[in-house]
Amino acid sequence: MKSTNIHHWENGVFIVGLQFFNLFNHPNFGIPDNATSDVGFGRIFYQDQSPSSVLGSGLGANVSGRTIQVKAQLRF
Repeated sequence: MKSTNIHHWENGVFIVGLQFFNLFNHPNFGIPDNATSDVGFGRIFYQDQSPSSVLGSGLGANVSGRTIQVKAQLRF
């Protein structure tokens, strides 16, 4: 949040800010398969946590996208 005083107003303040959700979009992977005799040795078959989104699960995808929110506020 960045606030700036407005000249010629007694208590006028203009405030601007940004909020980032899922900025780096990193998944949380589970533990890899550690059975050396298994064909899938070293592979990761699942995510540790299901992806979440600020908008809910209505995105229709298995990974939530990045979301940027801009806020502007005028106080007087």
